[in-house]
Amino acid sequence: MESNLTNLFLAKRTKHIRSSLIREILKITVKDSEFLSFAGGLPNPNLIERELLQKATEKTLISSAESALQYGDSTGVSELKQLILDTFVGMEGCDTNSICITHGSQQGLDILGKLFMDEDTNVLLEDPVYLGALQAFSPYQPKFFSLALEADGPSLSKLREILSSRRIHCYYTNPSYQNPSTITWTVEKRIAVAELLDEYEVILFEDEAYQFLDFSGTVYPSIASFRKNKDLTFVLGSFSKIISPGFRLGWVVVPNVYLEMFTRIKQGNDLNSNQFSQIVLLNLLSRFDFKEHCRKIQSYYHKQKQHLVDCLARYLPEVRFQNPQGGMFLWVEYPNVSEKEMMQHLMEKKVVMVPGNEFRLLDSDSAYFRMNFSFLQTVDMEEGVKRIASVYRDIIT
Repeated sequence: MESNLTNLFLAKRTKHIRSSLIREILKITVKDSEFLSFAGGLPNPNLIERELLQKATEKTLISSAESALQYGDSTGVSELKQLILDTFVGMEGCDTNSICITHGSQQGLDILGKLFMDEDTNVLLEDPVYLGALQAFSPYQPKFFSLALEADGPSLSKLREILSSRRIHCYYTNPSYQNPSTITWTVEKRIAVAELLDEYEVILFEDEAYQFLDFSGTVYPSIASFRKNKDLTFVLGSFSKIISPGFRLGWVVVPNVYLEMFTRIKQGNDLNSNQFSQIVLLNLLSRFDFKEHCRKIQSYYHKQKQHLVDCLARYLPEVRFQNPQGGMFLWVEYPNVSEKEMMQHLMEKKVVMVPGNEFRLLDSDSAYFRMNFSFLQTVDMEEGVKRIASVYRDIIT
């Protein structure tokens, strides 16, 4: 009776809110330390120098407490916006007015959903697609269309077919080390897609959360940098993967024509992003060489990725995946099993991965799992793969 009464008062859009299996898995693994988790997209917390972080925090409290402990500009601390523009945003025609600092790029996705989506909006997504984007957009009930990915990005012929047959309003993409597929677009495809989006006047939401995690240090140019119509392009970035998710800070490059409305929506969400975190982060970034910091992350994640690849080759030679050159994941196909059955037995063995259908609009019969390699220590990673292999062998034999 209580449940029915509760549901009576809920807004209709709550029916479309997707849960996050990843967050549910995280709760379980936090409570039970015996679990080995390949599930979360967790950066390794040991890659940030604690002494530098301590000094940045002390400086904030000593020199900037009056502003750090107060409300701030809804679009962010101006000095941090300038640093983002100079260090992370390689686009002509941008200035600090184009930058809006958000509570992670996830808040940016939610604001874009509020700004552009309703029942009459056609939104094109990749298949598979980042789960957080589905969570952010689904409550606004747009019509979703999916575009399968090739090894180097989307199929240009299929993209043109969709754009010519449907009035697509928004296209969300994660072109560098895509979560979950790990696919990275070539420069040629970035240019071609930019031209197609200009031709059909489609708004682009370009999520570049993993842009700086290439193992060789390559930073691919954004799709947005090739577009002629900059007013139809939003680029999202995040400090979660390159500094720490604990700061809960990201940014969106917003076209000037939409800046006022974007800011109004953000004000309704939170008034302004965490002022204290912004100033601590500004002081931290001012104290170290960001390029050197990136090289340390890239080198460590490369070794971690290779260890996971070696473990899979040793214990699970049947599985298939594209070997990525960056990012934090492997997207692994397990032949001749179902995701549901695998998950049930994996939980019993106290090891977890994220099933692939969490990242799809329509379930696939093929069993894919996203495996994170950035967080677990190598010895735990090998033990986790052994447990997965044991489950897999029991099912297929």
